[in-house]
Amino acid sequence: MAGARRLTVGIDTPQGEADAIVHNTKQELVDFLSEKFPAGEVSCVRSRTDTAKECNMKKDHFKEKSRVIFVNGKMDEKLLEEHFRGVHFSCRKGKKPESPNQDSFVVVRTKAWTLYGVFDGHGPHGHDVSDLALQALVKAFFTQDYLNDTGAVFTNAFNTTQALIKEIMAKAAICSGSTCTMAFHNNETETLTIAHAGDSRAVLLSYPQKGGTPTAVVATEDHKPNLPAEKARIEKNGGRVVFDGYYNYRVFAKAGMYPGLNMSRALGDLTAHEEAGLTAEPEITVVNVAEVRKKNEAQALVLCICSDGVWEFIESKDAHLHLTLPKGFPEENPTVNCDKLVKQSYENWMTDSEQEISDDITGIVITL
Repeated sequence: MAGARRLTVGIDTPQGEADAIVHNTKQELVDFLSEKFPAGEVSCVRSRTDTAKECNMKKDHFKEKSRVIFVNGKMDEKLLEEHFRGVHFSCRKGKKPESPNQDSFVVVRTKAWTLYGVFDGHGPHGHDVSDLALQALVKAFFTQDYLNDTGAVFTNAFNTTQALIKEIMAKAAICSGSTCTMAFHNNETETLTIAHAGDSRAVLLSYPQKGGTPTAVVATEDHKPNLPAEKARIEKNGGRVVFDGYYNYRVFAKAGMYPGLNMSRALGDLTAHEEAGLTAEPEITVVNVAEVRKKNEAQALVLCICSDGVWEFIESKDAHLHLTLPKGFPEENPTVNCDKLVKQSYENWMTDSEQEISDDITGIVITL
């Protein structure tokens, strides 16, 4: 293919060893949330990894991933629009004939706060790692003091999840992993805390009060091996950073030309963690939403959390060009639709690869 630049795909069957370990109960996270919060207080929507029977890898290009919806104690999709107003999401399978959709996403909401997460799996069992990471991270987050020390809780949750992956997916996660970007919006304090490891980016767009062009006022930095601080950490911990001759700097162990990852932080990827200096520790970004709104004279703020399937060919500053604004926006702050964003990303991948391949593409767009 002529130009596919940084896609990492698996070479195995859709459901491997991890299937029996991780997917025994499709509603494990829902059960946890039901026990953790009073009945009717919490709502959740999350992706569900397709089983081998459900997944036609050669034909299901751009298919929406299955999802689990839990609202007020009920599994009812009809309640989705009412309880997730202001949030729109799409998780689409790329053109990868040897792999299912390896992206995952989650939204957990109460009246006081919302937690968002996007996970981008890679490697033969990347779909299993991203799904396990989703469930484990949410549970680890809510078993700590998430309201008062959110950043530290995120860091602990990422590290706890990495240890869990090593414990129960020791074989499947040797060369499979997942990036992760999560955001916790506390409505009462108007604080947005973002934690990310890898290249699934969060971008906060400001829409001016008097019209004009929206601007990207906050954007997380993709964790790439050639960033000076990332490169220094990798080399300090026994890894190497090498340019692949095409588009990417990649992480290798001193012992040989493996694992070849084009990111410097991720969950899973046990060999890269042990031999090449990778880390699962997230970078924390804290945003005072009220201050950003005032400073930028913003009538509306829109948060985009997307896998690198979106950001490979669309710049942060241009994301607003591919969002569909409903009637009444921004005065009424209704839900902004991201279908155009993910469709444009898919078309960009197909054009770049001469119709041969596309990454999976996931986007969550939130009107704050």
